Amino acid sequence: MKVLHVAALVSADGAYGGPVSVATDQVAALRRAGHDVVLAAGWDGRAAADHPSTRLFRARRPRRAGFAGMVAPGLPAWVARHARGFDVVHVHLTRDLVTLPAAWLADRLGVPVVVQTHGQVRAERGRVQAALDRVWTGRLLRGRAEFLALTGHEAADLERQGVAAGRLHRVVNGVPLAARTATAPGGAPLVLFVSRLADRKRPVAFVEAAALVHAVRPDVRFELWGPDGGEAGAVQAATTRAGLADVCTWRGPTSPDGARELLAGGQLFVLPSVAEPFPMAVLEALATGLPVVLTTETGVSAAVAEVGAGVVTDGSRRELADAVLALLEPGAWAAAAGAARQLAGSRYGMATVVDALEAVYATAVSRRRPG
Repeated sequence: MKVLHVAALVSADGAYGGPVSVATDQVAALRRAGHDVVLAAGWDGRAAADHPSTRLFRARRPRRAGFAGMVAPGLPAWVARHARGFDVVHVHLTRDLVTLPAAWLADRLGVPVVVQTHGQVRAERGRVQAALDRVWTGRLLRGRAEFLALTGHEAADLERQGVAAGRLHRVVNGVPLAARTATAPGGAPLVLFVSRLADRKRPVAFVEAAALVHAVRPDVRFELWGPDGGEAGAVQAATTRAGLADVCTWRGPTSPDGARELLAGGQLFVLPSVAEPFPMAVLEALATGLPVVLTTETGVSAAVAEVGAGVVTDGSRRELADAVLALLEPGAWAAAAGAARQLAGSRYGMATVVDALEAVYATAVSRRRPG
């Protein structure tokens, strides 16, 4: 099958986060399965294309601190010229001016469209999102595309916005198993936060929990990796207040490949996020055999708790800290590390995702091109 994937922004620092990581992993897995797959995406001008069938188009961001208003004019124009040459167009959609026009154009051209919203297109919206919905999103949601939902909550939210239940398909994110695996805690164990420093990710809670751990285990080191999403100043202030400058550091952004390498070098991964549909950083940690500490408010928390791949907390700094201290014990760490890698390879393996995508693509083609 010939498939076009469309993503918002491929960048050297991985600033767009999970949706682009999901897109690149799916594209690679589908190619391995024998499909002819092209990835078209916005581009920061620095990231290298990893495959000759990747098409990158220079993106422009009006504000360095956010993605509202980001455009990549060459991408929708390219989609308009080439979409009919594909069996399916799979759009990794957010409310932006890169993926929305591309999805709408492919749909208008009569090409079967599969839309994956990554939990980013919610019924709750601000003024900018409402304006985009009037022009693009609403018509797409009520149109003929098939939609992928990560969780039951996301599916229900998409239905409230006009997506017909019969066009909704539950497909989880997947992750390739890492070649390099995490090692057990020894001297100076490293606890990691690898994600955008945004309010929803709660990086300040990570620092506050680090202070409680440090009072008991002064040998433990803490690092935050990721682009600033508005919380870098608060993180640095919290670090100074707690007197942790020597043991807790924000290292700045890293590339997607760099993030996976970092995870394999740590002993624990902590993500205090709330309202997190399906965090790719957690799957990437699990794939390295890295135990995780989460809140109840992620789409993978139940699975992590079920198999013991880490500890799920209420998100308070006390519970986060207690979970870190418990998992740094050798026996607890070994059990959680084994469960983490097993969970990544079974429930979130890329072969499972490819099977699900192939089924959805076949449905999209049969509905759009009957007979």
